[in-house]
Amino acid sequence: MTLPVQESCFHEADPSLALSRRAAVEGVGTLLLVLAASGGGLAAARAFAGQPGAVLPIMALVLAGALVSLIVALGKVSGGHFNPLITALQWLAGERSRSCTIAYVAAQTVGAVVGGYLATRLWRVEPAGSGGMGWAGFGSEFAASAGLMLIVFGCSRSGRADTGPFAVGAWLLAAVVATPTTSYANPAVVFGAMASAGPIALGRDALLPYVLAEVAGAFIALLLVQALFPQRKAAP
Repeated sequence: MTLPVQESCFHEADPSLALSRRAAVEGVGTLLLVLAASGGGLAAARAFAGQPGAVLPIMALVLAGALVSLIVALGKVSGGHFNPLITALQWLAGERSRSCTIAYVAAQTVGAVVGGYLATRLWRVEPAGSGGMGWAGFGSEFAASAGLMLIVFGCSRSGRADTGPFAVGAWLLAAVVATPTTSYANPAVVFGAMASAGPIALGRDALLPYVLAEVAGAFIALLLVQALFPQRKAAP
């Protein structure tokens, strides 16, 4: 794989580390992210069964807190993506090799599914197998994903490596509350939500529209980033 000229957030500090190690960190991080999101939703739904309006803000806080901490703790090893959209856009931008991209995306997806399933075991519930807005949620996921990728790559290319985790957490905190789908903005998390239960659970009918919307939003965000920031050159 290639190393960006400037060290920035969402790029591993030492890309010479074994790919298996870096991909494993992506898998573990995504597992913990989905576990926290799913478990947080289940906990909030139980604790505030009579006050459903309180569930969404609590879920947003749990997700943002989990993601920020995971990026800060693990980002030096793998870049702290935990999202195939970030990995794929880096590949499209020439910042990551194809083999690394495939390994990361596979690890993220597997980790997310395991995380969703583990949440159901911890809370002793069965995967819901339903949920989501289907095609009606396309616009919501498009906007949430475009905004997230714009922030990720804006921070990455601004030279402010320290801002990335907190900017991403702040965006997700806002987007979970502000979008009708509660901002999955992550194809791996969509798969994990299909294996989960509680407020984040999704059914199979949400898979195609949500993932397509996320990919489309991410691609548009990359075009905006290429226009707003100078093209970065990768070292051979």
